[in-house]
Amino acid sequence: MDRNDVDWKGYFTAPVTPFTETGELDEAAFRGVIAHAVKSGVHGVLVNGSTGEWFSQSKAERRTLAEIAIGEAAGRIPVIVGVTCTQARDAVPLAEHAAEAGADAVMASPPPMARPTAKELDTYYRTVFGATDLPAWLYNFPQDNGHLIDLDQMESLLDIPTVVAIKQSAPGIDTLVNTIERVGGRAIVFGHLLGKLGLSFIKSGFGGDGHFGSGLLLGEAMPQFFEHAWAGRYDEAAQIADRFDTLMTVMLGDRKDGYNWAFGGMQPTLKAAMNLLGQQGGYPRLPKLPVDDVTALAEIAAALRDAGLETVGAQED
Repeated sequence: MDRNDVDWKGYFTAPVTPFTETGELDEAAFRGVIAHAVKSGVHGVLVNGSTGEWFSQSKAERRTLAEIAIGEAAGRIPVIVGVTCTQARDAVPLAEHAAEAGADAVMASPPPMARPTAKELDTYYRTVFGATDLPAWLYNFPQDNGHLIDLDQMESLLDIPTVVAIKQSAPGIDTLVNTIERVGGRAIVFGHLLGKLGLSFIKSGFGGDGHFGSGLLLGEAMPQFFEHAWAGRYDEAAQIADRFDTLMTVMLGDRKDGYNWAFGGMQPTLKAAMNLLGQQGGYPRLPKLPVDDVTALAEIAAALRDAGLETVGAQED
């Protein structure tokens, strides 16, 4: 199995998991989040990724969310289920459940905080991904789990029969470029492609297949970036890239770790922005804390309006 056995490209959203103010899973709100993503034209969805706060959920909750996403997608777009756990014995049942529920693929990062050797990482992935016949994604996000999958390891892990794709979230443009050059012929490579760099890759035919977005703040414009680029409407795609870059410059501020943003944690900030847009972002769950500072909310609302979006009940500048 390799990249030619799947047809994945474009904008895949990694949605938040809405919780209530008291920390309960809000299943109805999550259904709304997935329905909104499908209606917006996303090309795929990842449930129980880092944006979805998998780390604060029970295994039962993770299975419930997978089932909801698969049901709401109803075969219209691929659904990838994140099964990351520190122990393979915990990840395997999640992978098996994803297959039984009708997922299109599974994804896992290296086991968080374990800092595995190359042999240990290979064993972990072969155990988890070998539990089903589903195509599998490697998730390279060292800012989160403390382990960088380097290019040598990545190339070796592609020998695992079901591994066909890579979510490259390690920092640095060079990292993405080198990943595409080294393994793009064998594996689907998603990275930060919703921007001028990604547009240049598409125009030149360099490579790279898509972008996993944390949320869907620009709505249908985010998948439309790729639709425009594929159709040769480069000016339209560039305009969306500029809007996204301007918005994220405010949201990230001077934070360079890609995880904690200018106004708080990544997930709480996304949820605050979604709520300002009238979407069902809900609350984060401890240990994450909500963004509730009035000044911060006003700045987020202003950034959303500057991006051409309408806010609901937003604080004034």
